[in-house]
Amino acid sequence: MATKRSRRSQNNAEDLPENFDGNEQDVSHTDVSAAAAPGGESNDEDDGERSGDNPVRFMRQRNRAVAEREASRLARPDAPLGSMMLGHASKAKSAVMSTPFGQLMGRKASTKREDNISQEWCGPFSVARQMIAAREEARRLREEQQDLENNKEHHPLDEAMEIVNLEMQRKENPSMNWVSRHKREDGSTTTNYYAKRRKRFHRQRDLMGGSSRVPSLFQLCINLLVENFDCIESLGVVDHSIRRALCETLVARGKMNGAAFDVLAEMGVETLELVDCAQVTQDQFCDSLRVLLPSGLRAILLKHCGRCFGSQAVNVIASIDRENMELFAISLGGAYLLKDSDMAALIESTSRTLSSLDLTACPLLSEQFCNAIGNQYSSSIEDPPNAPLLELSIEDVPLTKEVMLSLGAASDALRNLKSLKLKTMENVDDEVVSIILGSITGGEIEGIDLSNNPSLTDETLSSIRRCNFNGNLRALLLSGLKNLTAIGIEAFFTPIPNFPAPPILRKLDLSQCSYDEINDTVLTLAATSSSFKRASANAIEEETVLHNAGKLASEVSYTGGLVHLNVSGSSISDKSMEILAATSSYSLEELDISFCPNVSDKGLGYLVSKVKPQLSKIFMWGCAQITEEFLDGHDRIEDGGLEIIGVW
Repeated sequence: MATKRSRRSQNNAEDLPENFDGNEQDVSHTDVSAAAAPGGESNDEDDGERSGDNPVRFMRQRNRAVAEREASRLARPDAPLGSMMLGHASKAKSAVMSTPFGQLMGRKASTKREDNISQEWCGPFSVARQMIAAREEARRLREEQQDLENNKEHHPLDEAMEIVNLEMQRKENPSMNWVSRHKREDGSTTTNYYAKRRKRFHRQRDLMGGSSRVPSLFQLCINLLVENFDCIESLGVVDHSIRRALCETLVARGKMNGAAFDVLAEMGVETLELVDCAQVTQDQFCDSLRVLLPSGLRAILLKHCGRCFGSQAVNVIASIDRENMELFAISLGGAYLLKDSDMAALIESTSRTLSSLDLTACPLLSEQFCNAIGNQYSSSIEDPPNAPLLELSIEDVPLTKEVMLSLGAASDALRNLKSLKLKTMENVDDEVVSIILGSITGGEIEGIDLSNNPSLTDETLSSIRRCNFNGNLRALLLSGLKNLTAIGIEAFFTPIPNFPAPPILRKLDLSQCSYDEINDTVLTLAATSSSFKRASANAIEEETVLHNAGKLASEVSYTGGLVHLNVSGSSISDKSMEILAATSSYSLEELDISFCPNVSDKGLGYLVSKVKPQLSKIFMWGCAQITEEFLDGHDRIEDGGLEIIGVW
C-alpha cells in the first residue's frame, strides 16, 4: 500500500508545472489554504510549507474545491448557485474545467444562470425537477377544472337527460352494447398481466397450428422430400403447387443449388417458378430453357434472377420458332443484367402468345421496352394476330415520364388490359395515369395498383372512375398516396349524374395515406358502394348510410362486400367497424387496422361477433389501446380459424 501511494504521489508530482515551488504562495494556493483553515482563517505560512512538502495534498485540496463548486448544480439544483458557491472555488482560479466549452467569459453569463435555474446544464436532477414542476402544474389545472364543474348549476333532470342521451348513442352505435365474453361468463379477470399474455400466445399458437399440433400429411411429405432431395433424380408428374412448396422449403433451408434446380426444372413442366434464383448460373438456366420451351413451357416466374436471366437467356428464347412458342406469362424480379434492347427482343419473340408481363426492379429498361409493347400489341398487326396484353405490372423501374406517356399515347396496345400495376415509380403523376388509363378502351379493367407514387393526387381518382365505365373494377390499391384528400375519395365513391357508377370493390388498400383524410366517412362510402345492390345504391339516403348502420342490412347484397381491406395508419373509429359489420359480414376475410388508435375493444369485438366465419386474419400492429377485453373475450376466442396478428 505504501508503494502504491508513493508511486501515485510521484505521478501527480510529475503533472505539476515545471516552475511549481511548494514554498511559493500564489493566489490559488492561498485561496485553498484559506478554505482549509478552521473557522475560515488563513494560515499561509503553515499551509504553504505543508503544500510544498506534500504536492499530492495540494492537488487533492484543489480537486475538492472544484467538486464542492460543481456539486451545487448537480446534487441540489433547487437552490441558487450563487448562495452555494464557495469563494475559493471560482472558475478563474481553478485549473480544472467541467464545461465542454472551457471557461465562461464575463460575469453576465454567470449572473443570468444564477437568476434562471431552469436554463442551467441539464443534469439528471434538473430534469427531474422540471418533470415534477410540470406534474404539479397539470394537477393544478385539473383541480381548477374540477372546481368549475362542481360549482356549475345542476338541474334535477340532468341525470335523466344523460340517460336518454346514452340510450340514443347506444342505438346509433350498437358497438357500445358489446360485452366481452369472459365478463359475460364469470366476470373474473386474471391480475397477472404477463400470465394473460403467455396464455393468449399459447392459445393462439395451438389454434393456428403451432408446434403442439400434428403437421399435415402434405407438409410431412414436403419435409421428407427436402431432407433427401440430394437423392432425388426426378419428381415425375406432380402439380405446380407441389414444386413451388418444394422450392420455398429448399430456399428456407439453404438447399436451393444447381442440382436442386435441375430436378425442379425437368422436362415436361408447364410453369417454371423459382422464389430465389441466386444460386442458378446463366449457362445452367439457358440449358434448361432449350429443353423446356419446345416441350410446352407456358410460364416463367422468377425472383432474384439477376444472375441467370440476361442477354444469353433472351437469345435462347428468341431462337425458338414462334409457331412452337406457348409462353403466355413472364415475371422477372431483380433482373439487373437485362438490357433495354434485350427486353424489346424478348417481347417481339413472344408477343404471339404472351399476355402477362411482370417486371420488378429491372434498372436497365427504358424507351425500347415501351416502344416494343406499343408496336407488338397494336391492333394494326393482323397477320398473324398477336395475343392481347391482359396484365402489365411494372414496379421500381426507372422509366422517364416521356417514355411512360408514349406507352399510352403511341398506340392502342393497352386497350384490352385487365390488370395494371405501376408501383413505386418516381415519375408517375396524374398526367401519366390519365393517358395510360385513357388508352384502356375495352372497359375490362379489374385491378389497379398505384401504390407508393407520391405525386398522385385526387385527379387520379377521376381518371380511375372514367376508366371503369363497365363497372368491372374489383381491386384498387392506393397505399402511400399522401396527397389524396377526404373530399376526393368521398366523391370517388359517391354516385354522380352523367358519370360512371362508383366501383364495386372486393379489395381496397388505403394504408399509409394521410392520417386525417382516411376517416369514417370515407370508409362508410367505400363499404356501402361495394356491398349495396346496384339498383338501390343510388336511392338510399345518405343519412341512413352515415348514421344508422342497422338499416343497411336489408339493402346489402350477400354476394357483394369488401373481402380484403387495409386502412392501416388512418383515423377510422368504431363507427367504421359497425359499417363493416353491416355491409361486409358475409364477405370480409382479411382486415388490417394497424396503427389506428381510434378503434377500441368494443368496436372490434362487435365486428368479430357479427362477421361470419370466413374472417380469417386481423392485423393490428401498433394498436396499444386494444386490451385483453377484446383479445381474451371476443366471440371467436376458441375458433382456430381467426388469426390475430400484431399482438400476443
